[in-house]
Amino acid sequence: MPTTRKLYDSIFKKILTLSSKAVINMINGLFNMFYDPENSTVSYHWTENVHDNQNSMTTTLADTILVINNSDAYHMEAQMKKDDSIVFRVFSYGAGYADQTKEILQDEEGCQVYRIHFPEPCVIYLSNVPKSVPDTYSLQVGFGHTQNITYNVPVTKLTSCSVKEINDRKMIILIPFYILKLREKLRNKKARTPENIASLKSLIKTDIMGSIDKNVELGNITAEDGAQLYRFTQMLYTRLYSQFEETEEVTDMVEQSIITFVDVFQEEKARMEKRMAEMDKEIADKDKKLADKDNELAELRAEIARLKGSDK
Repeated sequence: MPTTRKLYDSIFKKILTLSSKAVINMINGLFNMFYDPENSTVSYHWTENVHDNQNSMTTTLADTILVINNSDAYHMEAQMKKDDSIVFRVFSYGAGYADQTKEILQDEEGCQVYRIHFPEPCVIYLSNVPKSVPDTYSLQVGFGHTQNITYNVPVTKLTSCSVKEINDRKMIILIPFYILKLREKLRNKKARTPENIASLKSLIKTDIMGSIDKNVELGNITAEDGAQLYRFTQMLYTRLYSQFEETEEVTDMVEQSIITFVDVFQEEKARMEKRMAEMDKEIADKDKKLADKDNELAELRAEIARLKGSDK
């Protein structure tokens, strides 16, 4: 079994490889952009980093840069706990990407212009964090005595977002991590009261699974995306809560819900495949009829040409 940190890391990275439609919707929501989810492309720039700081090893999940439409880069770093050094790492990774994508251009007068592009950054806190975590990290960058700039890194605190906000911003692919909202509270056995267990059940069934269902219905994500998000939710639930004897009923509900969703998804997929096969057959039949018509016309033209030749 992977460690909990590795599980979070793996799920976060897999979430970012769901359908381009789902990923583009999330990018739009996180960065307030307006890319067309139907026609935009996504490519990946993964970075593996090892830190000497032991705390970094346990809290840094993933360093991911996505490139949209082969031009615009976005850097997302998922985080579990407050880390005051995160802004330095984000800047460092951004600088590494800028170095790899540097350009030497020419201006209108033929002079060389040197250019680097930093990706748009964002830190995503997936778990509950203290109020002292800012909404934006600001890093003062000095260039000798000539110039100083401020490098800003926006922060998204997922569990501080309302379900409505997550849905409105179409950041639905992050919703499995919303299950972390009650993690700290339910670690305490005394807090695992019937009321709090009911809250956990509602969080999963209504807030998480209900949101997944809604976004599949709205077309913000594909049905296959939805099945994956159900699966990720189950994986996180199993790791975080299934060992508690008080959550037995919730465990049954989670298992039954994912079975039901996957069954419906498979049925819908089978219907779509059948319909596509029927459409392919219809197209093939039409193509055959057109080919037959073309043959008839060719034969008719040949006959006309033969008759014209015989008249001479």
